[in-house]
Amino acid sequence: MTITPALENYLKIILELNEMGGGARVTNISQRFDVTKATVSQTVKRLMKHGLVTKDEGGAIFLTDFGKEKAMEVRNRNLVIKGFLTEVLGLDRQVSEEDACRMEHLISCETVEKLKGYLLKSR
Repeated sequence: MTITPALENYLKIILELNEMGGGARVTNISQRFDVTKATVSQTVKRLMKHGLVTKDEGGAIFLTDFGKEKAMEVRNRNLVIKGFLTEVLGLDRQVSEEDACRMEHLISCETVEKLKGYLLKSR
């Protein structure tokens, strides 16, 4: 199963909202992405089909264990890339965040590990 960059972004947002307490809501996700609730509902159905999220009777959206694992992988890639861009290359926070968000979907695990190792050595 291939998880698209768009689905990875949804997983990251759902993870963040879950960590804030309770489940994510279609309305919250819609606001974060500036898309319609219908678009979010369709995407959540896709995530459910892939076994990445569940919904409770009240409509709250939660990551499955598999979904949480994937979301954490994406967030980790993002943090490593962002750290490299700001700490090593000296880019400002805004540029680093935007670039890391684009790069996190394309970068190999090997490259992430090398970047992480470099960051740990340079601190």
